[in-house]
Amino acid sequence: MSDNTIMIKQSNQILKNLKAVLDFSVERYRNQFIWQEIELTPEFMQSFGDYLKKTKKGMSISFFKHTSIVTNRSDQNIFIANQWFAIGSFFVDFCTELLTYQDYFEKICYRFHITGKEIQQYAILLKSNPSEVDKNNFCSTAYDIFKSEFDYEDDTIRTAVSYLWKFVNDYSWWAGQKYVSRNDFFISPILNSLGVVNANAEFLAYIVLHYASNLNLRLMVESLDGFTIGTRINRYKPSDVELRSYNEAEQTVVKDPICDYDSNRISISAASLQRFKSSTI
Repeated sequence: MSDNTIMIKQSNQILKNLKAVLDFSVERYRNQFIWQEIELTPEFMQSFGDYLKKTKKGMSISFFKHTSIVTNRSDQNIFIANQWFAIGSFFVDFCTELLTYQDYFEKICYRFHITGKEIQQYAILLKSNPSEVDKNNFCSTAYDIFKSEFDYEDDTIRTAVSYLWKFVNDYSWWAGQKYVSRNDFFISPILNSLGVVNANAEFLAYIVLHYASNLNLRLMVESLDGFTIGTRINRYKPSDVELRSYNEAEQTVVKDPICDYDSNRISISAASLQRFKSSTI
């Protein structure tokens, strides 16, 4: 665990509203990011390279001033622009929550002794044709799990349960396309929100995944200043959508936020922070 733990802005929520976090991420990206050459800091390159080696055996990355080359297990190369590392950081809040939601879906499957191919079938059922019994069983089990893990008030727990149900039942809420049981379910909502073509930019989504899977990287990319050199950002007045989505995600009321990149960042939910702390990577 990195000493960066002391820098964490933790939320008083178990889970955060996925749609609000996604809307906020999209608005920040569209309004703040300026297309330009991106140069990465030595500290970031070291941390990202080390993480890739530890988690993806046989993969490596070579960094250059404005581009990078990822070599996979088959000794094939993926050529990427360093802009990917910058724009991916705008969606780390969303992906962080998304992975945590999937973790709790899997915990419920474990409680029901659902394993293997049955997990996919269960995900299909919850999305397509759940009965009231299916919904009640899912929600009551989610409640029991949250209650056992967090010492929060009942209303906070029930809000987390309602969010988790929307995650498995209403994919439009988080721009999902693939079933939540799939390992690649996170790719479409991220790439579609960034407005890039999936066929040639899939590794961009994996960059966001890596950020959202490791606390040190997660904290490092909260600010472009924290991992890039001399990157310019746009100063602007937040839109009504950005302000509303921020308030919904944080369950607070901010009327006139400062437009600096670091200001009013989405905090890490209690469940996401727990996921980070339980990870040994």
